[in-house]
Amino acid sequence: MFKNIIVSAMIVGVIAGALLGALQNFTTTPIILAAEFYEVTADPSVDGHGHSHSDEAAEAWGPENGFERTAYTVLSSILTAIGFAMLVIAAMAFTKKTSLLSGLLFGLAGYLSFYVAPSMGLLPEIPGTVAANLEGRQSWWLMTVILTAAGLGCLAFMPKFFKLFGLAVIAVPHIMGAPLPEHHGFANTHPEAMAALTDLSNEFILMTAITLFVFWVVLGMLSAYVAKRFIEL
Repeated sequence: MFKNIIVSAMIVGVIAGALLGALQNFTTTPIILAAEFYEVTADPSVDGHGHSHSDEAAEAWGPENGFERTAYTVLSSILTAIGFAMLVIAAMAFTKKTSLLSGLLFGLAGYLSFYVAPSMGLLPEIPGTVAANLEGRQSWWLMTVILTAAGLGCLAFMPKFFKLFGLAVIAVPHIMGAPLPEHHGFANTHPEAMAALTDLSNEFILMTAITLFVFWVVLGMLSAYVAKRFIEL
């Protein structure tokens, strides 16, 4: 069964990940590129083309815009999707639920756990956004994902008493509160730049929500379809 779960996850991950990468290329990537322009121009040591005026400054490697960046985006999306598909298909195998409706519900649970719940404390950020300590944000995000998934599991599969426990578990990260910076805003404080970045930030949040919703629905239902044919339950 373990081998079949791996094979199923790879099939689902390649398809759903390629879809996610393609969607990002038209939804969130253009917003990130636009925000990076304002992030670069906020640094007086960098010109409008993104080059440092200091010959001794070492540039961090990054994929070139265009085909190379798109290819890396799709590749990273596929690898991420394979990991998510393993979790979803393993959960299906454990609960013995592989109908398309179950796939849809598992997908929505993934969307709630990995995007909606963390976004209630830490919204998706564009380049140039002032943010709190990275380690603190990562720890809170991971705790929120784990507790939300565990809480949803209690609500779906446990007796009545544990359903109340599940609600309490889901609420814990939000009662604690996400780590936030002392001052909200952007590194580029020019009024025109701040107005443009605010618009880009709002659009990025919306596009991320839509893109990930489509991704999780497809991943969940595709996982159910593939698991029903490759895994003997």
